[in-house]
Amino acid sequence: MKNLKMVVVTICIAALTACDGGSNRYVIKGVVPDKILSGETVYMSDYTKDIIVDSAEVTNGKFVFEGVIDEAEVIKLVVSDLYADFVLEKGTISVDLSDPYSAKGTPLNDKLSEFWSESDAIVHEAREQYANIGTSVSEVERSELQKKIVNRLFSDMETLHMAYLKEHPNDAMGAIVFYIWMQNQMDLSAEKFQEVTGHLGEYVLNFGPVKKMAAFYETLGGTAVGKPFIDFTIENGNRDGSPVSLSDYVGKGKYVLVDFWASWCKPCRMETPVIAEVYNKYKGDKFDVVSVAVWDERKNTVAAIEEDGNTWPQILDAQTIPTELYGIRGIPQIILFGPDGTILARDLRGDNLKAKVAEVMM
Repeated sequence: MKNLKMVVVTICIAALTACDGGSNRYVIKGVVPDKILSGETVYMSDYTKDIIVDSAEVTNGKFVFEGVIDEAEVIKLVVSDLYADFVLEKGTISVDLSDPYSAKGTPLNDKLSEFWSESDAIVHEAREQYANIGTSVSEVERSELQKKIVNRLFSDMETLHMAYLKEHPNDAMGAIVFYIWMQNQMDLSAEKFQEVTGHLGEYVLNFGPVKKMAAFYETLGGTAVGKPFIDFTIENGNRDGSPVSLSDYVGKGKYVLVDFWASWCKPCRMETPVIAEVYNKYKGDKFDVVSVAVWDERKNTVAAIEEDGNTWPQILDAQTIPTELYGIRGIPQIILFGPDGTILARDLRGDNLKAKVAEVMM
């Protein structure tokens, strides 16, 4: 990564290398598929800092990085649409950019290679089981068997990840394994995240993507069911361009259903008839609905409101302000607030949405 620490300006790189006997040197020997032409550039990125720290030129289908490293780090190599994630550590590392998990040759990367192989074996077995269900079973039986296979797959992958994290709770390999584990979670709760991270060391916890996720779950925990609402103001949020705040509606003595949405989001638009149904049924002194447009262009939001015939209050141009405050990673996100502004439910959709509103309005 060429981040040598200069003790005295006059000491040259050659002398420094001679002092440590080359013990901290690394060499990355990489190959690329035929579609990557000579002269193209392979970039090395620091995963934690999210910056490019080095580059190498492809020559005859190969590239080389060399340098000195004090502590193993997680890095990414990228060229065109290809990439590889692995541990940058002392020694000689071989990488084939046709496979993002191909790095080998050093202790942690060889261990990672074992991890990838075991992961692939679990997925392969699940696929075979899925394919071998056969046609003689009923649709109900097929559905149940498929669910069991998927559940077993997630259970086996969970066991695998946790086993490797137990062995590597505080190094670069553990950071990669934990990052992959996070990405594979269908519905990772703040409680589960805290439970797992409680067994991890500072290296993993300070790994860039993990720190971002930790911040997200801290936010999510602060806006969980039972927590008070967090206010925000959008300076031009009303249709006439005047400012509007969430507190103009929430915490005013009504149950308020708040729909975070965007015009381009098909699942959001599919919830519109459901929201319209509960709004028309319960609107009044005890219930209201507010839609908050996020991640969208104002003109597109207005066009969608008119096209769908929405008649309830709207907040426009909210962009990322509410999604950052409420830990929203995907939309629609529909939250029900109580009369005092307490969060009563999140992630409401379809029949569950209607049932929850009916429950509080009884």
